[in-house]
Amino acid sequence: MLPTIPGAVSPLVRGLVAGRLRPAVVLAAFPSALYLALADGDAGHADVVAVVTSDALVLPTSILLATPSPHPWGVVAGDVVMLGGDVVALRGHGIRVVRSWRPRRVGTAAPSAATVDWRGLLADVGRGEGLTPRADDVLCGALLAARAVGIAGPETLPLERTTSLSASLLVAASEGYAVSCVVDHVAAAVAGSPDVERTREQVLAIGHTSGAGLVEGIDLVLHAATSPQPEGILS
Repeated sequence: MLPTIPGAVSPLVRGLVAGRLRPAVVLAAFPSALYLALADGDAGHADVVAVVTSDALVLPTSILLATPSPHPWGVVAGDVVMLGGDVVALRGHGIRVVRSWRPRRVGTAAPSAATVDWRGLLADVGRGEGLTPRADDVLCGALLAARAVGIAGPETLPLERTTSLSASLLVAASEGYAVSCVVDHVAAAVAGSPDVERTREQVLAIGHTSGAGLVEGIDLVLHAATSPQPEGILS
């Protein structure tokens, strides 16, 4: 039996982790984060689980460890591990889920008369480099802000056009879930809080371009909310 260390799982991926044992492909392994995509015939494109250390950027779809980075994952991108039964089985050790944690969520507002034309943002899904293309980050920010001001989101998302990790974050954002500092910034921006510059800087610090993309999407929708046009503004 593999030695295991404890972790806490987000309810957004609880079903993936608690289910039957299934293969998962390592999308990327960093000192503070491991990204796994389920890889059997039943897996959806957005079925991704992040495993992160205590000092990492905690995605809403994460298993959270109590220990800081660097963590010796023992795997690299392209390797296959096993996931299920509340265990992530790596090489030489495993991670066992022993509790849960609850990701932050953007609050909902009453339905707004303002509209957004989502077609342009949806057409750009998948455009950009890296695990989360820039255009997807913009859409994530827009989805979160739309929820916060009561603007209806798109009926569907073209998840198959982007990476598995980005698809999982788009699904989370469509339901209001995001990294904690992003939720804080949406709330501050909607409220016109004096903290908005501080929260904005925290979001801008995410990744190489992800933070800037998120802020761009948030700003686009908040502009729509304050200056509604019949045809929407995002084309």
